[in-house]
Amino acid sequence: METVDDHLEPSFILGPETSRPRKIAVVGGTHGNERGGVWVVEDLLGRPQDWQVPGLEVIGLLANPLAIQRNLRYLDRDLNRCFGPQLLHSRPDHEVWERRRALEIFEILGGGADRPDLVIDLHNTTANMGLTWILTSLDPWPLYLAAKAQESDPRVRILHTPESAQSNVFLPSLGSHEITLEIGPVPHGTHSHWAWLAARDQTRQALHRLASASDDFSPSQALQEMRFEFYQTLSVESYPLDVNGKPCALIHQEAQGRDYQPFAEGMALFVDPSRETTIPHRGPPMVPVFLGEAAYVESGIAFHATRRLHWTGTRGEPC
Repeated sequence: METVDDHLEPSFILGPETSRPRKIAVVGGTHGNERGGVWVVEDLLGRPQDWQVPGLEVIGLLANPLAIQRNLRYLDRDLNRCFGPQLLHSRPDHEVWERRRALEIFEILGGGADRPDLVIDLHNTTANMGLTWILTSLDPWPLYLAAKAQESDPRVRILHTPESAQSNVFLPSLGSHEITLEIGPVPHGTHSHWAWLAARDQTRQALHRLASASDDFSPSQALQEMRFEFYQTLSVESYPLDVNGKPCALIHQEAQGRDYQPFAEGMALFVDPSRETTIPHRGPPMVPVFLGEAAYVESGIAFHATRRLHWTGTRGEPC
């Protein structure tokens, strides 16, 4: 089990406010077999006039073109783990393609002083996550945009995955503000109409909300008047292992698809197929997300445990 408690509190209360984001990077294909975002960015690149919004500079980026061509998550290494401090390991002649590409993306997006004000990274998941806005901190602008998205679309959920400067190795960290949009369930490597439509509409609505905000608009003040629910990651949980360190259990059929549904102690969570025995959840109540995500099998991750919070106007309080 990997807990994230070490950086829960610093990002638990609303963060500092900055000026309205104007340079927006919309990214797809960070994982090459997650096609919804690829379709969105290809449309943006092919018809930029349809995506330009007054007062904003909107740019599109296909993050991992070689993986997109081969319909693979990545070639050598997960690109979405190559940023933050990991960029120090990148160089133009690195033997790992994603290391080289991470450095290219840093330069394309104008790393440093000219970096994007906001990066929106579009993903698909095989888990039953619906439309999930993932925020690595309670940054006022992304939180406001996510809350407005949830207000207008009941399918939207907000997931706060606290990250520190050292642990945030994800591509959206290249922006001054960041949003990851996860849409699922979608089988990896497939073309999904609803996933493309949801990613397109959620992105366009976020752009228009930014454009309609006046220069003196304060998302912090707006959030003080808003009430909504969101989820916060507490730990990353692995599949049960046998004596040889090999996964020995499956997600139980009664648990599969129950993302964002509370699990109490004793509820069926895994099954050991060799013994045909149920392995129940043990411990305090929790709410799983990314339950049985296919891309996490290689690292042994079964789900992320979260808690449900209620936004009070300035912070989240456990429900």
